[in-house]
Amino acid sequence: MPFILILLPVLFQLTIGTKTIYKPISLTLSSVTWISIISYILFSIISCYIVNYNFSKQYEQYPNPVRCGMPLLGIVMASFFLLLILILIIAIQFLIKRWRENRSKKEAVQS
Repeated sequence: MPFILILLPVLFQLTIGTKTIYKPISLTLSSVTWISIISYILFSIISCYIVNYNFSKQYEQYPNPVRCGMPLLGIVMASFFLLLILILIIAIQFLIKRWRENRSKKEAVQS
């Protein structure tokens, strides 16, 4: 579940952001971007708490003197990796939008 939570804003940006570029909908690309970034931050924090809670409950059930923090580090690194992917998707979508607007302006000037 924590990986699904941090993947949801990326998928939202990819699908809804693409729709805002090619089809007129009520949301703008900048509002979709802000929704994605804010939800990504919130979902990353929530997923870290979920992983921490799950492992603390596991250690309560099965006491073991050796505790490993690698799963928590894994979710943090996955969050940073998906943040880079989200920023890359946002940058590409803004470049595509700007390119389409410039092309439509040039076509309007020529005709």
